[in-house]
Parts: sequence; structure tokens; C-alpha cells
Amino acid sequence: MKTKLLTLFTRTPLHVGCGSSVGAVDQPVARERHTRFPIIPGSAIKGVLADLWTENHQRTQDGKRYFGEDDCKADAKAGTLAFGEARLLAFPVRSAKGCFAFVTSPLCLERFKRDAGLQLAVPKLADGQTCLAGSEVTFAERSAVVLEEYRFEKKGDFPSDWAEKLCSLADDAVLNGGLNRLVLVHDEDMTFFAENACQISQHVAIDSATGTAAEGKLFNQEEVPSEALFYASITELRSDVDYAPFAAKMASSPLLQFGGKGTSGVGYCSIKLV
Repeated sequence: MKTKLLTLFTRTPLHVGCGSSVGAVDQPVARERHTRFPIIPGSAIKGVLADLWTENHQRTQDGKRYFGEDDCKADAKAGTLAFGEARLLAFPVRSAKGCFAFVTSPLCLERFKRDAGLQLAVPKLADGQTCLAGSEVTFAERSAVVLEEYRFEKKGDFPSDWAEKLCSLADDAVLNGGLNRLVLVHDEDMTFFAENACQISQHVAIDSATGTAAEGKLFNQEEVPSEALFYASITELRSDVDYAPFAAKMASSPLLQFGGKGTSGVGYCSIKLV
């Protein structure tokens, strides 16, 4: 089996939901239970990619080979690709200098190092409320970074080898130009930002008869902001299957829509198979 990574860089806010909630947010995004990081389930990724192999509402032969066939058929076969959930690698956070920062943490880098088979050393932070940061978001005279309303003492520069790697993971000008926007914070700070710095959008259903807001149909929806970086594993399960057409299709489809509200511009991502 061979595993490749699919990177997703959000160009617009993203909502991959987990159903309705009785809390303050009516429709929260899907999250990991233990870290509270937003995720994109593997089933959502598989569904979007499978649609690329659909013609006249029917899956093509390559599509059937890669994604499987209708379970209702007696001779149905499973697909030859396995899709993992997309995990958070870098999250955009408001910065008092440089507009915003790409924030990541040792846990995010350790996961990516393991899944990508990298040999890069993962940096550590000894003290609380400290960070490693690029020059674009650093107040040099005070050696400090201010994210949202929190001040972090800069203990050093964000490692250049990691910066070059992360900023090359999607063919997107914003990410590619973010070498000096990266900030490494503690894992608990990453959880805080990933859980509390998502945006909440208000939506309302329209009454088709009157053209106005339908009574009782106001709801709010949580969305991962633009400029968030995710990655997902895609495993080739069979050695006797030609996966070159799959890689070619991915290379020719650099922009895809994931999650809900696609007709209102939500969920568009730059993607890259690495």
C-alpha cells in the first residue's frame, strides 16, 4: 500500500457540519473529540472527489475502480482508495502586526511529520505564553507577537525548513507568500484558537411566496475561516491498479468545493496531491 497526502487550503470559509446543536451555535463544524481541532471527514472528501468521475449522473469506469460501486448491486466491488479525515495543520488568527498569522503547534507538526514521513525536527516550547514566529507578525522592539487579544513572548524564529515545507503545500499565492507569517504556539493555545477563532455566520430561510425571511427560520452557522490549512491521507490499496489517472485528475482540479452552502460561496479550497 502507498499513501499520499491531499492538502486543502481554504479560499473561502468552510462549513463541514456535524448536525444541529442545542448550544449557542445552531450548526457547529465537525471537530476531533480530544483536541477540538476542526476536521473534514474522509467521507466528505471521498464524496467530492468521486463526483469528478461522474458523467451523466453515472460513475465512470475509473470512478468505480477508485471509489467503489453501488452497494445495491449484487456484483458491487469496494473502491481501491482509502480516504482519511483532513486534519488541521495551520490556522489563521488575527495578529496586531501583519494582519494575520498562520498558527500551528508541536502536535500539528508531529502528526504531519509522521504521516508525510518527514525527517524534520519538530521544535518545542518550554514556557507558557511563548512562541516561535516569523518577522512579519513580530513586534521586533519588544520581541512579542499579539494574536487576538493575547501577547506571546517570541523565543526565536519559526524554523525556516518547516516554513518552506508548509508554504509549499498548496499552489495558492496567499500560502506561498506566508513564510514570515508562521507562528508556533503551545498545543493548548492552538486548541483555544481553533475552537474560539472560527467565525459565526447568520442565515435565514426565505419564504418563496413572499420573498421575505421565513418565520422561525433564523439560524447561525460556524465556519472555519479562509486561509486554514488541512491535510488528509489517501491510501492506494491495490498494487495491480493504475493510479496515474487519479493523480492526473487531481492535478487538473486545483480548486474544489467541500461541505455545505456551496451555492453561497462557502467551502472553496485550493487542493494539491503531494
